[in-house]
Amino acid sequence: MKQRYGFCILILFSSCIAYAQRPVFLTESARTIGPQLLQTGLGIEYLEKHQAPGRDFPQTELRSFMAGMLFGVSDNVDFTLEWRGSLMATYPGGGRGYDWGDLTVTTKINVINQGDKFPSVGLRTAVKLPNTSYLPYRLGSDQTDFFVYVLLSGLIGNIETRVNLGFGIIGTPTAAGIQNDIFILSAAGILPLSTHAKVFGEVGGFKGYFGGDGKLVARAGAMLEWEDVEWNVFCSVRALGDNRDFGTAFELSENWSVGVYWKKNIWW
Repeated sequence: MKQRYGFCILILFSSCIAYAQRPVFLTESARTIGPQLLQTGLGIEYLEKHQAPGRDFPQTELRSFMAGMLFGVSDNVDFTLEWRGSLMATYPGGGRGYDWGDLTVTTKINVINQGDKFPSVGLRTAVKLPNTSYLPYRLGSDQTDFFVYVLLSGLIGNIETRVNLGFGIIGTPTAAGIQNDIFILSAAGILPLSTHAKVFGEVGGFKGYFGGDGKLVARAGAMLEWEDVEWNVFCSVRALGDNRDFGTAFELSENWSVGVYWKKNIWW
């Protein structure tokens, strides 16, 4: 029974890390940013559960200095480094835990540009490195995970729409040689309010092959360009699933979250 419980909550681990524009977006655009452009980002996010899945699992988590660097390698290729920053968690009973977050390395290829009757199509791969320890605070998994996605995006009127379909292969820190497969789906809509302001809404989740392991989160946010910096404010609410997780906390298992992220483009 304990082994089955561990496998079920393990599925939760991968979803947030693998999504491309986390923490702002769960859903990645199929388009690339273009050659000789570097996009840098820095942010902070707070996540909370009403009830932790166990006394030794985190109940809240504060992610400080979340950072990202997106390189426009060519017209249709992007390379991204994403770091979850400094992690500070609290536990039932008031205990605290600290660690440094995992680094994720991703590559995106824009395969087809948007046409009159079809959307942009892209392919994205992501590798999560085992930088965060599993013990003693259960903030990481000590595992390397792999993900691949098909990306669709386009314009319907002035609304940008995105759909991502993905597949992940993840491991477990408690059983060597065990592989878990998950299917990931997310969709987003982005509405421009002016030349410098946008709002967005999206849903994202996953389903594995164990019963009861599915999760779904609804997200919303706003983006404002000011002084050559894009300010992003966002929040999430869990729509389906429960508080169970494994290895790293709050990967679509949070009851709610809120965060701020700053991005800036630099030509090189």
